[in-house]
Amino acid sequence: MPQTLERVEGAVWLAAQSSKQSDPRHAAALLRASLADYCSIEEMQKLDRPGKASFAIRDSRNPLLHLLELLRHLSIHIKTVETSVRAINISIGKFESDINVNVISNLDADDLANLRNGKHYSRADIERCVAWFKQRQTDWGAGDLISLGAMELGAEVCTHFSL
Repeated sequence: MPQTLERVEGAVWLAAQSSKQSDPRHAAALLRASLADYCSIEEMQKLDRPGKASFAIRDSRNPLLHLLELLRHLSIHIKTVETSVRAINISIGKFESDINVNVISNLDADDLANLRNGKHYSRADIERCVAWFKQRQTDWGAGDLISLGAMELGAEVCTHFSL
């Protein structure tokens, strides 16, 4: 499934590049592009496996996959995703360093709940997912979570097609 794989790899690469940006506007642009590639994984399955039922994010039991789809709709249709730089300390053995990551700074449960697709989720679920995302992105950045979601979606597509 070469076209589907290209979108998974694109989403991961773009998300990873976002953490390398010192300008928050560039980081936000890369996150938006990553989310667009992420959502296009569904469409590429139809090109790679014509006539076969494709895997849909709505069929996943993983809340991160649903949240990322909502984030894509938010960043395209409602408001620009804004990022801010957050310094984190990493240590591996005797090596210790501070690095900067980019986090989404204007993520709001109200915005996601008001999306057309947000109506498919309970308000409590959206609030829990947003709270989790906000906390978890402080570990390695928003791009890390998008990368994880893209890889998980790719794995679910592979399971769906028994690859």
